[in-house]
Amino acid sequence: MDSYKMSEEEQDLLRVNQITVGILLPMVIKTAIELDLFEIMAKTPGGNFSSFDLASSLPRQTQETPVLIERILRFLASHSVVTSTVVKDEHGDSKNFYGMTALSYNYVRRQDGTSHASSLLFINDKVLVNVQDLQPL
Repeated sequence: MDSYKMSEEEQDLLRVNQITVGILLPMVIKTAIELDLFEIMAKTPGGNFSSFDLASSLPRQTQETPVLIERILRFLASHSVVTSTVVKDEHGDSKNFYGMTALSYNYVRRQDGTSHASSLLFINDKVLVNVQDLQPL
């Protein structure tokens, strides 16, 4: 199979987009951590989950919860934080299933209770992110 090689213009555009949304990826990961999505996925047998599966594992849900979880997971999959697999059901409808990656396991608590989630949560805390709200002394 031939691999696609991006042109210099495409590489530049990709980099511009990465810079533009630079804070977006950490914020989406923060949301996934706060919802315990990585913990749920890591500790539940089965490996791959639909957004409905994960939404039903949350303590509080609304009608929109699976759609919001789907958006979070789709974004994380586009950055290779989680895996994404499309499966067609018996009616020919496509359904996305998501799984953990080596990267996403870094946000799961280890046996000693530590993970990289705490540093990401700290760095992206509202107080640090909203520095424009700080008044000079």
